[in-house]
Amino acid sequence: MDTRLSQDDLLGNPQADLFSQDQHSKARNIVLNQLNFMPRSRKELEITLAKREIDPDVAKEVLDRFVEIDVINDAAFAELLVRSRCNTKKVSRSVMRQQLRQKGVDQEIIDEALLVVTDDDELRMATELVERKARAMSRLDPQVRKRRLFGLLARKGYGTAIALKVISDLDADDFDGTEIVSDLT
Repeated sequence: MDTRLSQDDLLGNPQADLFSQDQHSKARNIVLNQLNFMPRSRKELEITLAKREIDPDVAKEVLDRFVEIDVINDAAFAELLVRSRCNTKKVSRSVMRQQLRQKGVDQEIIDEALLVVTDDDELRMATELVERKARAMSRLDPQVRKRRLFGLLARKGYGTAIALKVISDLDADDFDGTEIVSDLT
């Protein structure tokens, strides 16, 4: 005979409160452990709780409470991610926008967080990225190096105009970008 109790068995019983408290406690612990590891958006935490089979109503209650006491704050999360990506990954605004969308952050919050990144900031980040990588590629043929640097900037989400400007500023004597642009079409 199976003596395990399911949630349906507990409804209406005094033990139902214990099950509910256990679910709330489990959900709180999961959220706190996730946030202890690294900042996360509310949507990411919802997904984690769903994967751990936490009742959606319990998950909503717990997450609402954490939002209320400002432990979960998507705006602060977005600002932190933007600063981090600017300082470490040197990715473009378009890549940061995509990453924030994937993490379930609202578009208004994304737009607000990305206001701090200007066109000059993007140009500076692309330049720093190219300068750092170009040193490691110094032994390559100049055309190969420039093609690889252009590919790097494209993978980081920078547009053709920024990539051409940064690469041509690096060492533009024999390079006007037409080789790369023709390869892309």
